[in-house]
Amino acid sequence: MKPTIGRIVIYNHPGSADGKYSPAQSPAIIQNVAADGSVTLWVFGPKGLHHDSGLKQGDGPCQWNWPKREVEIKPQDTVLA
Repeated sequence: MKPTIGRIVIYNHPGSADGKYSPAQSPAIIQNVAADGSVTLWVFGPKGLHHDSGLKQGDGPCQWNWPKREVEIKPQDTVLA
């Protein structure tokens, strides 16, 4: 998927160096997409709203990625062979 303004993504908090805060994930909204593909996010973190820019997509600290989708299989969706 291509990042675009207004999309909801997941931001990966790095945690603190002293271990007081462990790594965590928070929802975020893409505010801007730069020419290099990095994004500016508004992050809804555990301590409130914050702004971060120059972020690349990935699963590492200070990166963002798309939310995982949960697919519910309903009985009518199953195919019997």
